[in-house]
Amino acid sequence: MTYIGKPALSFAMIAVLLIGGSIWAMAATQPDGTDGDASFPHVNDAWSPDARFVLKNIDLPQSLDSPHAIFLTDMQTGRREKLYAYARRADVLWSPASDALAINDWESNDDSQCVVFSNLPSLGRTDLREELLKSGRPDMEKKLAADHVNYDHNFAHVMRWLDPRTVLFVVQGRNADGRRNFQLVYTYRLGDTFRLIRRVIR
Repeated sequence: MTYIGKPALSFAMIAVLLIGGSIWAMAATQPDGTDGDASFPHVNDAWSPDARFVLKNIDLPQSLDSPHAIFLTDMQTGRREKLYAYARRADVLWSPASDALAINDWESNDDSQCVVFSNLPSLGRTDLREELLKSGRPDMEKKLAADHVNYDHNFAHVMRWLDPRTVLFVVQGRNADGRRNFQLVYTYRLGDTFRLIRRVIR
């Protein structure tokens, strides 16, 4: 995967300006930040692979339940919107095509959720655990994914993007003493179906 660094991007924007473009002001005010995937709030921002979008972490100390928020800025239009609020830590994973984003929300030490925003800059949002529970997967798998009693540590998260529209999605759980655990690994194509590639139950 090829990432466009900010110096190269700035030169490209200047070239467009010389041809008659009108985005020089945007290039001149472009903030520094991390390219690609990132873990908030440990870093403050993360750029999409094509450098069109930048995510910025904003602390909201007045919000006790969700003291952090992720804002999305479209550098093409200058539009800035609140994308997601979270409590502890959120990992952001950009699609290689820069038009979709997965967020793993590690909301507590025993639970995590995963949401995918597709067709950016629109903010179509899909909760992958909820989508799995509504899917045609076998009831046994859905019961495990929803079981926070026998598996009081139950996590849903995206590992990585396999292509611009497909993620590797994992649901895994364990009980407090670690004697019981499970792992379900799927590929999920946006707007399509979950395909199980690994199932471990102990």
